[in-house]
Amino acid sequence: MKKTLIALASTACIVLQADSLSYIPQPYMLVGDSVLPNDKPYYKYDNTQENFQLLFPKEHLQTAQHAFALDSKIVPDYAKLYGWHFDETLHVGLISSHSQVANGFSTQWPNNRQINYVGGVGMIDYFCSASWLDTLLYHETAHNYQINIKESIVSQTLHSIFGNGMTFGLWTMPNLAVNPFMLEGNAVLNESWHGNGGRLYSGRFKAETILQAQAGNVTPAKLYNQRLAFPYGDIHYIQGGFYNYFLAKKYGLDAANSFFRHNSHFWFWPFMTNRAMKRAVGIDFEESVEEFSKSYKQLAKDFVILQGEEVTTSQFFAPLNRDKKEVFCLINEDGVSEGELLSIDKKSLHVSKKKGAWLRGKMFFIDGKYYTAASRHTSVTRITQGLFDKDAFLKKGTASKAVQSVLEDKTIVYFDTNSSFVLPQLYVKDTFYTQANSSVVSDTQGNIYYFVQRGKTRTLYKNKTALFSYKGFYGIVSDIDENGKVYFIASSKLGSTLYAYKDGHTTRVLRADNIIDAKLLDNQKLFVVSIGAQAYHYMIVSEESFLEEPYETKLFFEETPRYKKYSNFKKTYQKVDTNSSYIPFFEMHYNGTEITYGATDSQQYGSINVKFADPLSQNAAQFFYQKDDLGIDIIGTGYSSSEYLLHYKLQVYKTLTQKSPYKTNDMGFMANVTLPLYQAGYYYSDIGISYFEDYLAKTRKPLSTTLFAGIQKRYGVSMFDNFVNNIKLYGVVDRDYTVVGGNYNFFHDLGKEFYGGAEVKYSYSDATSGYDAKGIKLTSSYSFEDLYDPSVLLMPSFNALAYVAQGGYGGISLYKTLHFSKYYFTFPLSLQREAIYTKYRYYKLKDFRALEYDANEMTFGLRVDSVVLNDVVVPVVFEYIYNDANFIQDSSSFRFYISLPF
Repeated sequence: MKKTLIALASTACIVLQADSLSYIPQPYMLVGDSVLPNDKPYYKYDNTQENFQLLFPKEHLQTAQHAFALDSKIVPDYAKLYGWHFDETLHVGLISSHSQVANGFSTQWPNNRQINYVGGVGMIDYFCSASWLDTLLYHETAHNYQINIKESIVSQTLHSIFGNGMTFGLWTMPNLAVNPFMLEGNAVLNESWHGNGGRLYSGRFKAETILQAQAGNVTPAKLYNQRLAFPYGDIHYIQGGFYNYFLAKKYGLDAANSFFRHNSHFWFWPFMTNRAMKRAVGIDFEESVEEFSKSYKQLAKDFVILQGEEVTTSQFFAPLNRDKKEVFCLINEDGVSEGELLSIDKKSLHVSKKKGAWLRGKMFFIDGKYYTAASRHTSVTRITQGLFDKDAFLKKGTASKAVQSVLEDKTIVYFDTNSSFVLPQLYVKDTFYTQANSSVVSDTQGNIYYFVQRGKTRTLYKNKTALFSYKGFYGIVSDIDENGKVYFIASSKLGSTLYAYKDGHTTRVLRADNIIDAKLLDNQKLFVVSIGAQAYHYMIVSEESFLEEPYETKLFFEETPRYKKYSNFKKTYQKVDTNSSYIPFFEMHYNGTEITYGATDSQQYGSINVKFADPLSQNAAQFFYQKDDLGIDIIGTGYSSSEYLLHYKLQVYKTLTQKSPYKTNDMGFMANVTLPLYQAGYYYSDIGISYFEDYLAKTRKPLSTTLFAGIQKRYGVSMFDNFVNNIKLYGVVDRDYTVVGGNYNFFHDLGKEFYGGAEVKYSYSDATSGYDAKGIKLTSSYSFEDLYDPSVLLMPSFNALAYVAQGGYGGISLYKTLHFSKYYFTFPLSLQREAIYTKYRYYKLKDFRALEYDANEMTFGLRVDSVVLNDVVVPVVFEYIYNDANFIQDSSSFRFYISLPF
């Protein structure tokens, strides 16, 4: 029997009340984005003349000496190229071996800094450079200049007062609005003129750019938007890099870099890309892209695309590998689902595929099991390079090893991750072997083959014997036949192709310009990976050898003095010591001030939030003042830390309002503590404790404890998680009552971008009354304080607020991703992709008189992922909800909301 929920008198069993706009500013949350908890101690060393500071652990002392010497040249040289001197000290982090990641990043938050990780040797063929650390410093320092520039006196003044905050919508750092296509493309340009190589020397990436131009994808709308299309992130880095090189070659490197200085003039609306580009090079962005596209379409006229027997395609590339019987690799045909192990029998040419959740990387077959070379959390306090199985667990004995080859006697040939920050250090049988600058391939006799880079000369080695050399930075060993012929990938005039070397002669094996990997099959056949306009193609082809040497890619700035200056700088070191310890709490700097303002018909409200944080983002603090929409004034301070395994956020506040119709607490306190228990593979678990005390009296003060455990997988560019299976148990103590409960979530992709899910949640309270916000909160959407109470029940169709003694729900859902995309350059809104979905929930509630209530709720929704101002992906959601419960005021309702990516 259905019953009607009431809240009209003292006999009411379920109590409803209204929410105000009151809230407490959250503690500064930018912690834990740079280093892992329980990291090694760090030290600092300053160059006051050039206004930068190194941050490093003792294990990187020698690396820091190299970085200090190099940065002492980079910083003043970039200051001239970008026409700007830093207005904040540049903090350069050389992160410990606890984080073995083939990456780095630059940011102005909390202050001017860059974070450089040690794991680049895991992608040794991708960057086409001699030194990983040098590439990072050249690339990331360019980002620091790009964004730190503030040419306008208005932005300079705002920044001098408000730091890196956002105040009244005014831009203290206008170039935060610059699109990644320009940011990353310009950084790729500037990583490539120092004599260290760089991605502009890659034949693979030149071929990729020509193919994108030929396919009509080099347009302002397709380059400048966050577009989910092949080649994905390469659009910004690679097509962006070649576009910026086009500008630099035609108009000069200084002119190309000046785009950022000109764009920073626009302090009020820094999205005037056309105008900034015209000031920089004399033509606007759209005109320059058209010229760039035409030049590469012209190259495409002579470009040779590989023809052969196509086996399959993949949206992402992982290198081929082989053993005596088969060639194998990891592929992903649709880019949104679980990858597949692709194997082809060398004799029969039989092809097989096997799905699995392997991490992306080169595949190895060891002791009857397949692994990929990758990097992943192996504990809460470690990200480790090594070999991982299909459940993303590390193979014993491979930690901190970028594995290259496994010899017949099972000896592992690898680069030692921890010692390869500056130059790649190759090991065989756990003994240092040599320095190498490419991936390594072995033959059946246990010989190993690799390239070594000295200046612009690339030399092929067999063991420790040099075989031959050519000019360039791009060269990858592919395979060796039974007669000792060495097959390798190197540049052609228009792209990337396959060559072979034997007895002093070099031949070009195939005429195609889009070949990026190859392995030998039997019967003079080759299994080849080529890059196309929409995917990577895997083909069986025959050799067509003819005499030809690798093509030398020569960039225009190789004849400039600055190129020669850096080319002779590879082994320079400068004294750095560990006399000054980095203590995170005392390293917090002023980050910025944020001011907000709003008004209703009867009340003005707003806040002032002053923030501080340290350069390694291990702790942060804030001081704030707020007047809410009820006219209540409060001040407070907050602190958060991720330095140790125990993560915590604390906040205290005091009310200042003496006369108010609302009863307030004099003081209040908020806390959130998280202790990660386990993190490895796709699994994660933690314990959390939270407490929240509002400044409005007679409101909840929940002290909650949670235990979470789960598994989560997402592949490629899937719109949703491909697999979720987690459980959360919780207990809440609030004044004179307690709540216990839990929720379980399951979600799985069903193929063809269909996804299905199931959920269950139940909360039980021993509260005897719902007044003064006691019991279990039932609401249509979360408010800020609900984040501190895991027992809250959501019912989207319930346009009110109520408290019940116990309740829960069970539900199922079905989602389908759609791909109706439309991109614009000048129009501020584009469409990326969509999803339609339906959800069903059954609710069971019990009030404080033990009366039960049932509800069936159906939701039909449309999610549209829009791209705002070419850059920010904003999901827009439309929902129709039907609920058959008698206590719902409107059984049918529509709602619309957006989800901002913060």
